[in-house]
Amino acid sequence: MKINLRFRHVLPILGVMATDRAFNEFVVPNGEDPSLVLYSYAITGFSLLLIATCFRYLSPVMRRWLLVTLAATAVLALESYNGWGTPMVYPHVFAKLLALLPIFAMYAYYRRHPLPAGLLMVLLLAGLVINLAFFHPDALSLSAFLENERGFDVTSAFLLLLPALYYFNQYLSRGGLPQLAVFFVLLALIVFLQHRTVWLTTALALVLNVLLVLTGRVEGVRLSTTRLMPVLLMPLLMGLLGGAALVLDNPKVLRKLESSVEDIENVDKQGTGSWRLQQFESYQSYVEEHPLAGMRLEGFELPVQFYGDGDHPVWADRTGHHFHSFYLDRLFYFGILGLLLVLVVPIWQLWKRLRQRVPFDPTTAAFVSYAGCALLYGVSYDWPPYLYGVIGLTLAIAGPVSVAAFGPGTPAASAPLPVGPPTADGAPVRLPYPGLQAPAAHAVHS
Repeated sequence: MKINLRFRHVLPILGVMATDRAFNEFVVPNGEDPSLVLYSYAITGFSLLLIATCFRYLSPVMRRWLLVTLAATAVLALESYNGWGTPMVYPHVFAKLLALLPIFAMYAYYRRHPLPAGLLMVLLLAGLVINLAFFHPDALSLSAFLENERGFDVTSAFLLLLPALYYFNQYLSRGGLPQLAVFFVLLALIVFLQHRTVWLTTALALVLNVLLVLTGRVEGVRLSTTRLMPVLLMPLLMGLLGGAALVLDNPKVLRKLESSVEDIENVDKQGTGSWRLQQFESYQSYVEEHPLAGMRLEGFELPVQFYGDGDHPVWADRTGHHFHSFYLDRLFYFGILGLLLVLVVPIWQLWKRLRQRVPFDPTTAAFVSYAGCALLYGVSYDWPPYLYGVIGLTLAIAGPVSVAAFGPGTPAASAPLPVGPPTADGAPVRLPYPGLQAPAAHAVHS
């Protein structure tokens, strides 16, 4: 009797996702507990271990990107030692470079091992829903909705989008009303939690996903009347059975929704968008004075420049500046070079894959759409640590495909091919990927 241990391959990405409060809150209720910082250090160490053990599965491009990241960290350490007499004077600044390591770790690992996507989504969804039900039940009340008391963190709400996209694509490719029902429930939950940034990123992710479907880039999708009719009818049925009509008839709910839409439309005049704009204006001069490489360690020592309402600083000095924008954060600390260090390779690699005619499998399409909408999410918030792991996983399963390895017309041609150790002439070896949709005839099991 053989025991299937493929479930263990979900553990690395789950470990990275556990940096989010929706998961670590089960173990550490206090969000200020120092053990959470220790866990982030543990993820960095774990990433280095995976990179070392699976290094040969990094593509040449990923190896060069890793080398540049490590070189930038080393230069920052030399700057720290030269100016402050210690190689890591402000871990807060170093963490912004070390946050990239899960990209390479997840990429290398999932180019070697198959991703149990179904199991990942079940565990991810279960963790998010259980946390919401037990730790933040007040966030599900109508009063919380009307008073804008979200309770559930924006990073956790953003994670709800990933299983929503996954189950939507599973329905489009394989059918199954339960999958479609999960998608609509998650969509309603995202709207109810009122994180307007997540509203916008959800809209963008759905647009990207639908574009992939309509252009024939998602394998196995059949847009028949039978398949599309439930997409139109199920929201109406769920609304009638769930009493949504009674809620929407409530004038207070309608006014609240209208107010939220107005906040999105007038980001420079009201809502948190105006708050973020004021923060950008407070730091704009420092970004313009250090455009290329940012302020780095000196930026950490800079007193807080943003005071919000009144004359009291929003945060204490020498704790970092806590930017509510990934772009402002990178530009302030590391300048244009720091921003390009994070964005150039993922955008380039995914663009190369999109230009290939071989379609994505439904799971990969969901991950690509999710990673794509992160560009919009970064306008309003700094990227959460787990997002770097998801990007690495996305690059692994959506890497450029070698159709010749399978032959024309083979369904497995949509499965990404991992990069093995380079040959004597330096060319990478393409290995059949034991992945998400590959037939058994072409699978290579570890």
